[in-house]
Amino acid sequence: MTHQKATDSAPTAVPSAGELELIALDCDRALVRFAHHPDPEENARQLAVMLGHGERLTKSVRRLPEAEWDIRVSGALEDWAELIDRGPGDGPFANWTYLRALARAVRSFTQFLQARNRPRPLRSDL
Repeated sequence: MTHQKATDSAPTAVPSAGELELIALDCDRALVRFAHHPDPEENARQLAVMLGHGERLTKSVRRLPEAEWDIRVSGALEDWAELIDRGPGDGPFANWTYLRALARAVRSFTQFLQARNRPRPLRSDL
């Protein structure tokens, strides 16, 4: 692995378009309707994945100037911090509800970074 490749894959590096697409798919898996919610073992696996994505994406987003954030990023960062502090809570569906809440925050980070990384059209009025 080259130094550049190691730097690109560092945990705080902004994920590539392909990585963001895979994270978005993980969010989709977590945000299924009740009839398709995962069993406890799969929920635990998805929860570990979502926590990893969230950690990485919050670091990536926080490295960007705050002036470049949109409203959903600020809200998602607040939600993420509260969810991490509070944990899943109690009740028969607490872990699944917690997974879904984390996935919504991760999806906000992912969509923001995807939009930020899209090529911008050239302006014709220049």
